[in-house]
Amino acid sequence: MNSKTFRAKYLKSAILIISLCLILGAISACLPNISIPTLEDNTLSDTAMTITQNSTDGLGEFNDGYSYVYTDKELIDKYRADDPNTPYDISAVKVDKTQARGAQDNPYVIASVEDWTRFAKNLDDGSIASYGSGKYFVLANDIDFDGTIFRPIRFFNGTFYGMGHKLQNISLSGTEWQYWNGSAYAQIPTSGSDAPLGYGIFCKSIGSTITDLIVENFNYQSLVQTSSNGRSTLAVGGLIGFSTSNSDAILNCHLVGEIRCASSYTQSSAGGLVGLRYMITNGSSIILYRCTSYVTIDITNAGSYPGIGALMGDGIRANKIYIYDCLAKCIVSAEASTHTSFSSAIGVLHDGSTLYMENYMGYIDVNTTTVAGSGSIIGTYDGSSVSLLKNCYVEGYYGRVDTTKSPYAGVGGAIQITVDGNNISNINIVRESDVSYFSTYHNYYGIKLSGQTEYGTSNEMFSSAKAYFGKNYSHIWDTEKIGVSYDPDNSPVRNYLLAFINFRNLENSGNTDIEVGIEDRVGYVVGDVLPNENSDSADFSDFLSFLNTKATTKHEFVGWTDDPTGESEPFTELPSGFFGDVTLYAVWTLPDDYVSSRISTSLTLKDGVGEI
Repeated sequence: MNSKTFRAKYLKSAILIISLCLILGAISACLPNISIPTLEDNTLSDTAMTITQNSTDGLGEFNDGYSYVYTDKELIDKYRADDPNTPYDISAVKVDKTQARGAQDNPYVIASVEDWTRFAKNLDDGSIASYGSGKYFVLANDIDFDGTIFRPIRFFNGTFYGMGHKLQNISLSGTEWQYWNGSAYAQIPTSGSDAPLGYGIFCKSIGSTITDLIVENFNYQSLVQTSSNGRSTLAVGGLIGFSTSNSDAILNCHLVGEIRCASSYTQSSAGGLVGLRYMITNGSSIILYRCTSYVTIDITNAGSYPGIGALMGDGIRANKIYIYDCLAKCIVSAEASTHTSFSSAIGVLHDGSTLYMENYMGYIDVNTTTVAGSGSIIGTYDGSSVSLLKNCYVEGYYGRVDTTKSPYAGVGGAIQITVDGNNISNINIVRESDVSYFSTYHNYYGIKLSGQTEYGTSNEMFSSAKAYFGKNYSHIWDTEKIGVSYDPDNSPVRNYLLAFINFRNLENSGNTDIEVGIEDRVGYVVGDVLPNENSDSADFSDFLSFLNTKATTKHEFVGWTDDPTGESEPFTELPSGFFGDVTLYAVWTLPDDYVSSRISTSLTLKDGVGEI
């Protein structure tokens, strides 16, 4: 039944029945033996999430008992291994407002441009101490910054759950990168302790977890280079500009956008997710899991030794870098004074970094005249090691747009590459030149691993990837989306999160809550068709029996609601905004033929109307 037909039918039923009730009330003294039926609530509204403003900090807060979900770092290893006891890589949190403000079960909630601006300001003015350390923040709505001012987060040391929502149309150029200095907005410092030394949604991450966030159509231009220890640099990432901490995590985040800089830089690091990862402490780590990046990077004067990657620009002393089940594409135009490094994954990896990468798809297309160390997985690889490199499907091209591009798709450009052959397997490329000579000074070459599989076309490689991931990682990879697009809405690794639904029926004017024959806490994602009269009888036999029983008492099932008070139309597919534990209630109306046979347009009372 289409929505227009339903509305007409539903409106007719509702108006006539309400009118009839008024008539019955007026003549009840004359018809003492006719009982007025108690009608169940049969309308709804999407009230899965109610947000109120906290009077102290000005940010939103959920109501008690609301559940939200997030990708859980603690479940990743078991879920990736397809552990039968770990059916999901997400966890649910039920809100308890008796807990401290900013606790995981009483998080700060951001749902509008104003909320985001307040969030950034509160971190800078000390309202939320230590830049969010130990605090939790939840994005509860898509936020579109088109035509408005976006305030970047200068320093972040907390946990940010995107809940599958989007930050859209973010545009910043030059001195527009501003923060709250205590009395006014001012340009973010480029040196000293107040300088984050990076540009991104989160300019500097100092121990953060960011999950389930979509950044759509970001545009960063004309960035001002920063200075640290006498070294002038540019570090810019679509999500994080500069990552430096013992532990950062970027989980189920998906970005598409542009970084375009025409200024002259001494040195630059640019990445779709992270610009620069720099850490000295042994044992530190950063993990990227189920992430997608599609970034266009154009740096006219990139300086010396720039690192440019679709996931990460530069990993210096990054210690351990874990990249699992990610996909990235990078279109690059860059000129530098000396050697450049380009990659769909990490531009430069050196000085004690260790890479662990499994299940990756990447594409890099470079337009430059500068000598380069280039590879579809790593551009320049020096003084580091690879402990794991498995199941990678990559493609890359290097050269000028006005000449024939030279294909490259090796692991990296540096001859100093160190690998553990036992942990390097199933490397797939579109094609590779045997040895690509890039620089006379550093002797950088395109490195080719033994045993890698080469394909003549992209489609051949995509077919292989679909077969492999479909067989071994179908719980993570949506193989139908492989080779289709790299944008967030079509990512084959995006986790759309789940609502764990309990299905119920209300009776006795909503005072009785009964089961309807459907298993509780079954996972659904936004857009999934909910159980109905046409559901597979093998899985929903008890529910179908319930519907048949109700039909004999003149109930016609029309959908579900989460609002037992009922104020809008029911739905038959799960709408957006439902996460974690959700209870849905059956919605009923009267059959057309029953209404027509009992009530005329003149509202004449028919025999037996009280027997509904």
